[in-house]
Amino acid sequence: MNILIVDDQKLFSDILKKTLENNNEYNFIVTVANNHEKVMPLLAENNFDIILMDIHMPGKDGITITKEIIRKYPSSKILILTAFGYDDYVKSALKAGAVGFLLKDITSEELTGSIIGASKGTRILSPSVFNYSDNQINTEIEKEEIPEWYFRLSHRHRELLILVMQGYSNEEIAETLHLSMQTVKNYLSIIYSTLNVKNRFQAMRLAMKYKIDQVNIV
Repeated sequence: MNILIVDDQKLFSDILKKTLENNNEYNFIVTVANNHEKVMPLLAENNFDIILMDIHMPGKDGITITKEIIRKYPSSKILILTAFGYDDYVKSALKAGAVGFLLKDITSEELTGSIIGASKGTRILSPSVFNYSDNQINTEIEKEEIPEWYFRLSHRHRELLILVMQGYSNEEIAETLHLSMQTVKNYLSIIYSTLNVKNRFQAMRLAMKYKIDQVNIV
């Protein structure tokens, strides 16, 4: 089975590629596209059974890419594989033509089962998506307002915090934003202080709570 991974996080996509190719039950042949510019040329030259698509990527997001793929290759089977299960993400992805929506916290066995099911035409939704949606509903009132600390962050700090929220490592952040490792560490220190948190995990949870990746205020 031929699989295309579309994800700009090189470390994650490389690990996922190795995990799938080392599967003892199925013969997965995996290709990786780390940016949107590689996707269409790869589709023109290959027949992929499944496309695993992240949402947050520079240049074009995964939902936009999904629309473009389905428009040109309507029989494509695209599984969204991302870190966040916001209701509007799920709805937009399925409306764009994706056959399923998975969160990155699933096990390798669950992913394998989802790939096989999707290849047979089954609509796939990770159970954790529903749990995530419930949590979003429970905190809906809290999310209606932008937190005060958001306005005390510079544009660069906001960019970096969004990458932290998306699970990027310091090395991946440095590469994506073209910064030195020390600069990334310095910025993180400022962000933690501004958010009044002690570590990366607390900053990530706070950023997720307020959906800062969807705030458009400059």
